[in-house]
Amino acid sequence: MRIKDFLLLVQDSVGPRLSKPLQAYEWRQRWSLLQIYYDKPAVHYEVWVQRKKSLIELGLHFEGEQEESYRWAEALAPRALEIQSQLGPDVELEEWTQSWTRLHEVRRIEHDLSDELAEETAERLAQFIEVLEPIVAEERAAVAG
Repeated sequence: MRIKDFLLLVQDSVGPRLSKPLQAYEWRQRWSLLQIYYDKPAVHYEVWVQRKKSLIELGLHFEGEQEESYRWAEALAPRALEIQSQLGPDVELEEWTQSWTRLHEVRRIEHDLSDELAEETAERLAQFIEVLEPIVAEERAAVAG
């Protein structure tokens, strides 16, 4: 299966798995990644297929200005254990580039991209969104005052 088709299937499959309030998201697909966001595109959930490495990276990315990205990471850090208790111990909060941060996990692709793997990926992405978006919305509201 082509990466483009795989990601479209993930996008089609994630919406019905989300609670009603979280189904109203925006999305975009670029090359080998899918991004889902609720407010600004700089804060988005991402599925990144790295076929040559046989990996799928899935997570919440903060890709804005350095100060903003670090503020998001600082808001999530005290809740890391709570988040890991819900999403699992392989979820990591990290500085990704000099100005971007992310909370993510990496999954090995054991076989070629398939409908079944797209469904599994959509389910996992929905879990990330259900756990993290209420925290993101809370932080967004606190910053707005």
